[in-house]
Amino acid sequence: MRSLMISLATAATLAGPPTAAAAQSSAPPQVTAASAQSAGQLPTCSGRRVMHQPLYTREMLKAAYIHVFYDSGTGIACAYLNSTNATWGTRKHMTIMLKHCARPSDNYGACHGQLQSTATRGWYTGRTHTARLNISRGCIMATGRIYWGPKYGLTSTPSNVCVTGAASAGRG
Repeated sequence: MRSLMISLATAATLAGPPTAAAAQSSAPPQVTAASAQSAGQLPTCSGRRVMHQPLYTREMLKAAYIHVFYDSGTGIACAYLNSTNATWGTRKHMTIMLKHCARPSDNYGACHGQLQSTATRGWYTGRTHTARLNISRGCIMATGRIYWGPKYGLTSTPSNVCVTGAASAGRG
């Protein structure tokens, strides 16, 4: 009986939220649409993954991972949040912010000389959309935030991944 319940729960998670539940949501249609992702809409980043860090809630539940990539050929940094197995399928508000820092951090979570930033936020059940920045020189930092109901988590990567130039380097 227990294995049948686990199998049904797994099938329900893979199938996504039921249509009736989505219709009962109080979220605006554009927010609900962000959580319904097909395989073709999942975030993709070119280049090499330079950071991978867990994001925990205050209750110490590992809720998501921050993924940061850098493509040295184009000078583009790209980041997204990916839910863990523990939270995949749960509708939650997720934010990924990518920052361009002038120099590396000397302590965890500080962006020294922030030059620019971009963020992607919305209600998701799995992965967020991507945040992208052109970084020809300087350092990369990412901040992830997640909440649903009383659960909340926030974390930042250190800005210790730095680049000196890219093939498409222009004014940085």
